[in-house]
Amino acid sequence: MSEANSEATSRSSGAALRTRALLLGIATGLGSRVLTLAAPLLTIPVTLHYLGADLFGFWMIVTSITAIGMFADLGLGNGLLTRLVWAVAEHDAERAKTLVSTAYLTLGGVALMLLAVIWLVVPSIDWQRIESQSATLQPATAQVVAGLALSAFAITIPLSLVQRVQYALQEAWKSNTWQVAGAIATIAAVYAAALLDLGVVAVIAAAVFAGPFVILLNNVFYYAVSHRELTPTLRTASTSAAGSLLRVGFAFFFLSILTSVSLNVDNLIVAKVADLPTVSQFAITTKLFALLALAVTLVALPLWPANGEALARGDVSWVRRTTRAMVLFSVGAVALGGIVLVLARNLIAQLWLGDGHGISLGLALSLTLWSIVIAFCSPFFSVQNSVGRLSYQYVGWGLFAAASIPLKFLLYPLLGLAGIPLAGVAAYLMFLLPTALLGYRATLSQVVAHD
Repeated sequence: MSEANSEATSRSSGAALRTRALLLGIATGLGSRVLTLAAPLLTIPVTLHYLGADLFGFWMIVTSITAIGMFADLGLGNGLLTRLVWAVAEHDAERAKTLVSTAYLTLGGVALMLLAVIWLVVPSIDWQRIESQSATLQPATAQVVAGLALSAFAITIPLSLVQRVQYALQEAWKSNTWQVAGAIATIAAVYAAALLDLGVVAVIAAAVFAGPFVILLNNVFYYAVSHRELTPTLRTASTSAAGSLLRVGFAFFFLSILTSVSLNVDNLIVAKVADLPTVSQFAITTKLFALLALAVTLVALPLWPANGEALARGDVSWVRRTTRAMVLFSVGAVALGGIVLVLARNLIAQLWLGDGHGISLGLALSLTLWSIVIAFCSPFFSVQNSVGRLSYQYVGWGLFAAASIPLKFLLYPLLGLAGIPLAGVAAYLMFLLPTALLGYRATLSQVVAHD
């Protein structure tokens, strides 16, 4: 009986600490997500004015390509998070350091290869053809912009691992603090480059490199001051750890391909069916309504490692309780924020971009509805991700991608820009909602069976 009481006390204490870390992560994440999402909103007025509609639209297309290419980390970021949570829960410091070192070594090599490919391929593209699509966008400028944006993306791949480590150790507040610094640095750099009239290339360079520079500082301070025991070294990297990370990483890698293509293809679709100014209009509106994703990311990021740690200790009741609470919080916050944005959309657009700018009601409503369905499903997916159970999501996202992309092309002529997110909503409800619920139940059943 004493052993049972001791185990119950330990589980209760662990649940309290886990809940406290989760709430702290959500609370500090509020400020970081607001500034992270506000950074592009605050810089759009100056960048749109300084760059012009055509160059801004081209930059947004390149940004969409980098977003689609986030799977270039081979899923190792998510693999590290999943494996490291269990190593920490089991108090295996040696395995934790090996996992961190192996992940950095692997993704450092990936980043170097990507940089080599970028600077070999970008100059070989026939940029002169862009003159037939734009009277103001210079081919040489387009080439440099593409090279800078893609290079910043490659550099960020290994540097961003520190955020996964911080979340795995349930120190989300540290990651959130550095993200605030990154957002502030980006805003300051962009405005400084524009006010000093350093040129369009300098403005874009400030926008794409300020964030990676702050992430670099996060790495330096975290491993030199906070957690020297986890400092990545060549000596502690291992092939067996690489195999373990790659197995779970490739699972996330293929899932990332499906999700990235499905979720970041919209600007490319608009560019195909319309023109660059329309891309700018759609991109600006989606950036504003991306504020609704704040509640989703606030919950999803700290919830993933918390679920993993709870399931590693067999605390299924905590996972069930917390998942229900986080669904209510996410959906409620997104719905409330959506109402505010829909009602104030034109006022916000005028204050933000100046007189003459507005946002259609249809596009605003469809983007709000899209965010609500994602908010509902996200906590259920978080449970599956925490143990690397991705088979249900493969099916859901595969069907979503196959259905949503052609549906967006079909609905655009009928509903305009609003048809693009509405197509996503229809496909999400049809394919991803069932997989979110079924995968969640299967994951908890598996843990209970093994407990």
